[in-house]
Amino acid sequence: MFRIAISRLDDARIVPEHRETVLSVDEAVRAVLVRLPAADPAAFSGRAVQDSVNRVNDFRRDVVADGRGYRVVIAPMM
Repeated sequence: MFRIAISRLDDARIVPEHRETVLSVDEAVRAVLVRLPAADPAAFSGRAVQDSVNRVNDFRRDVVADGRGYRVVIAPMM
């Protein structure tokens, strides 16, 4: 299982916007792209997410969608 957190980046603050739990990396990627459809899908390949989780125990990416900045975190539930 994986936890997804999407936060809006406002000036010097990070404002939580969405949290969700999914069963697989592929579901996590789909869920992020549903919530942020304007985000670059290439930034969220299942392989990149899984490699990052294996290396540093989570995947973090700052993206711009609809003119706003967001931080996406996908991490395994422990």
